[in-house]
Amino acid sequence: MKMVIVGNGIAGTALVEEILREADGRDVRIQVFGDEKFIGYNRILITEVLAGRKTMSEIYIKRWQWYEEKGVRLEVGKRVDRLFPKKKLLVTEEGELHRYDKAIIATGSKPFIPPSIKGKEKKGVFTYRTAGDVFRILDYARVSDRTVVIGGGLLGLEVAKALRDVGLEVYLVHLFDTLMEQQLDKTASDLLRRDLERMGVKVLLEKDTREILGDKKAEGVRFANGEELPADFVVIATGVRPNADVGINSGLKVNKGIVVDDYMETSASDVYAVGECIEHRGETYGLVAPIMEQVKVCAHNVVRGNEKKYEGSVTYAMLKVAGINLFSAGKFTEEQGDEVVSFIDNGKSIYRKAVINNDKIVGTILYGDIKGNNYLLDLIKSGKDISGERPFFLIKHIVPKDITEIEELKDTDIVCNCNAVTKGDIVRCIREGCKTLEEIQERTRASTSCGSCQELVEQILRQFVKEKPARVNKIEVIKKDLHPFDPEFKERMERYFADGNWENIPEDDRDVRLKWFGIFYRKATPGYFMVRIRVPNGRLTYEQAKVVSHLSEKFCRGEVEITSRQQLQIRWIELKNLPEILEALNSVGLSTLQTGMDNIRNVTGDPLTGLAEDSLIDTVRLSHEITRVFLGKKRYANIPRKFNMAVLGSQTDSINAMYNDICLCLAERDGKLGFNLYLGGKIGSGGPVKAIDMDMFVEPYEVSDLCKVIFDIYSTFGNRENRSKNRLFFLLQEWGVDRFREEIEQRLYKPMPSKGENLVNRWGEREGVINLRNGTFAVLAIVPAGKIKAKDLREAAELSRRYGSRELRLSVYQNLYIPNVPEENLDALLAEEFFHKYPTVSSPFMTHLIACAGSDTCAFGVIPNKSDAVMVANYLSKKLKLDVPVRMHWSACAKGCGQHGSGDIGFVGTKTKLNGEAVLAVDIFAGGSTTKEGFKVVQGLPLDKVEEASYLLLNSYLENRKEGESFADFAHRVGADNLRAVLINLLQEVEHGVR
Repeated sequence: MKMVIVGNGIAGTALVEEILREADGRDVRIQVFGDEKFIGYNRILITEVLAGRKTMSEIYIKRWQWYEEKGVRLEVGKRVDRLFPKKKLLVTEEGELHRYDKAIIATGSKPFIPPSIKGKEKKGVFTYRTAGDVFRILDYARVSDRTVVIGGGLLGLEVAKALRDVGLEVYLVHLFDTLMEQQLDKTASDLLRRDLERMGVKVLLEKDTREILGDKKAEGVRFANGEELPADFVVIATGVRPNADVGINSGLKVNKGIVVDDYMETSASDVYAVGECIEHRGETYGLVAPIMEQVKVCAHNVVRGNEKKYEGSVTYAMLKVAGINLFSAGKFTEEQGDEVVSFIDNGKSIYRKAVINNDKIVGTILYGDIKGNNYLLDLIKSGKDISGERPFFLIKHIVPKDITEIEELKDTDIVCNCNAVTKGDIVRCIREGCKTLEEIQERTRASTSCGSCQELVEQILRQFVKEKPARVNKIEVIKKDLHPFDPEFKERMERYFADGNWENIPEDDRDVRLKWFGIFYRKATPGYFMVRIRVPNGRLTYEQAKVVSHLSEKFCRGEVEITSRQQLQIRWIELKNLPEILEALNSVGLSTLQTGMDNIRNVTGDPLTGLAEDSLIDTVRLSHEITRVFLGKKRYANIPRKFNMAVLGSQTDSINAMYNDICLCLAERDGKLGFNLYLGGKIGSGGPVKAIDMDMFVEPYEVSDLCKVIFDIYSTFGNRENRSKNRLFFLLQEWGVDRFREEIEQRLYKPMPSKGENLVNRWGEREGVINLRNGTFAVLAIVPAGKIKAKDLREAAELSRRYGSRELRLSVYQNLYIPNVPEENLDALLAEEFFHKYPTVSSPFMTHLIACAGSDTCAFGVIPNKSDAVMVANYLSKKLKLDVPVRMHWSACAKGCGQHGSGDIGFVGTKTKLNGEAVLAVDIFAGGSTTKEGFKVVQGLPLDKVEEASYLLLNSYLENRKEGESFADFAHRVGADNLRAVLINLLQEVEHGVR
């Protein structure tokens, strides 16, 4: 028997599953038609895609492979025009004919646009129903600042919150005085409005939109009272209507929707219909739960004959709107003769209401905390007398008690309303071997739709799976107790700023949570804070540089640091001054968000990307696109550990790219430029590890989606127990390349080609005056250890305005470039006093010097570090004449912020015992490069011996190197033992305590 299903949404996909289950060995062939160019996806979750929290591949209900394994023929991008029920033929819009034995229409709904609104055909006016709508809106959102969303129902609220999450100013306008009037009363609506406005969505009620402003493009809206509201684009989300087009074209009986009987059969024999497109006993249904009930009845009847009946559903909704749980059921608006029992807690945004008639509950609303919804729904359905339980029946589930909600649930009680999954279904699944939420979701589909029941499913899981709980590290506990991006902590911050006394800030907030906002309390400088400023790809505008220098002079003792990730840091900030500093930075497009702790850090790239002659892909735009994926979003501010990224579009690796969690390196495949992917690089405790080759070629347009997928994989599967073993590297070690690559491809929903030809052929900083591809020049200013006076940074900005293109480029080697200098301006620029202090060419030891903050300003630092690095570089400059640069990288402690493992020579601050006393010391590494990891040569060498040790190592290189051999290659050729032998006399002196 051949069955065709017209529609491939939630209902259509559920039909396939149910029919296969009912078939139970019968000869059933299924063909599914979907008019969108996607396989079936969870329409409830498209808001997550719009907000950037999920990719499309994450909301697909099933994979292609599943359809193939089940023998189901799936036709995507094919719209069905009509059926010929008497001939049992189906015809598509392209004119293709397909025979069937039984057909099921599941075409869902389509947007309703009020006819009273004029100008809805203009560019920049969108409806919101499909994945296509999402991508069209996103294209506009990327270049817009303000939007108006028309419609205060579920869809309108969801799209408004999502657009706010991606950074837009959002106005939500609604015709009525009550939001979601189909599910809420005025009291619940007022709470929802308040909560939305706290989230940044501006809500305007009782606004009758009559016209979209603008000539050919939307420029705002005009209301019936003549008021106007400007906007860059408009989203109309004023509800949906059954999509009954196929039914109309096929000559079926259609009223509000396609009319079906209790067997879900239409007016034509062997043609059935389910979901939002139907009308049953005069009712239409727009929520998942009743649709799933219809699906079960319909699947049984098409396979086994008309035996089961659908007698309608109690109207109830359990939803998660803009992150807020709500539940409504039955007749929740009171009428004459009804009684009302209600409870409200404005502070916690909790509202509970029951409408009672003759001591029976006829309707209820739960807002904020929906515990006990199953109990109340059962009371409505059963008509049980509640006179003996008044008034406590309404609040007993939200007060502390010995018995838990799951213990009170009966096996027959529904846990997942969307998919009609009972507690008994979940318990049975657990007893059959399911031990994780994902396994339960796969078996039962519980919590896979709106997600509001996920917490309850997890509680049942914890009750029945008695395994030892995973060990959780302190930072994870802090995040779980209160995530820094939660509104409560943001309110706390405002109080801390207003109070101005750093000693009143609890330790967890001061030392941990503030770092999510780029605010670092340093115990080495009691009473003062440091701010780290994100600069994607190191590109700093003239205006930004001026503001940073001004802030540093006003609040921070007049000094700025360039970091080893192309960022800026300013120190010595008093708590009371932080709001002004953050506001000033924000005004010029700079952010401090997520520059510390368990976050995705600054995206690094060649500072001369798009400019240098060997720069083949400009990565500035890509760096900003990647940053937009995660910045300010809680989902990506809760990963297991810090996460570093490098995107290299040049043949020169000037950023030590291979020592990042994600490394995208310039490559060519089949005549196309793109990137080879490497994952899992790191420097720090455990030693340096070069990123692992994933044998994958990525085109530029795929980069942001790929990075998002990797972030999601790491967030979901990364180790959250041991902080010394929870970088991405360890997940790769556990999984292996093949499994990790397979997971990427599944989430991208396409196979990725194998790697291309690597085009990177040199590494290190570009020195002096550099020819650029546009005929101008870039001039390097060497900033020893990255410390520059604020007045000098301002001067550099002024020079860029006077001679260049009003921008600076920061480098990983903590230097800066003034780019795009025309030849006629070059001599005048180089004659400026600034370059006497910050020369364009220095010794081979100074240009490539990296040093993180040391013990003077960082509590983790063991040695002063920056001053040590400059001292050793100056010493070597006087003692040795080298004709090639040497990359000396200094980390003040084992955390590795100075990237010691990637340098020709690396130094790590530590301590050692000398004459029975602890003294400052370093471990010395050698041989780090883009192709090989550095290795340890010496452990615990006293700090006052480092100058001599460095000289001995480099002098040995000078005397024994091969032609064209770098120090890193020399180190690997001779090995750690031979390098250690060079230092043998020095080490013996130390061992015997000779000073």
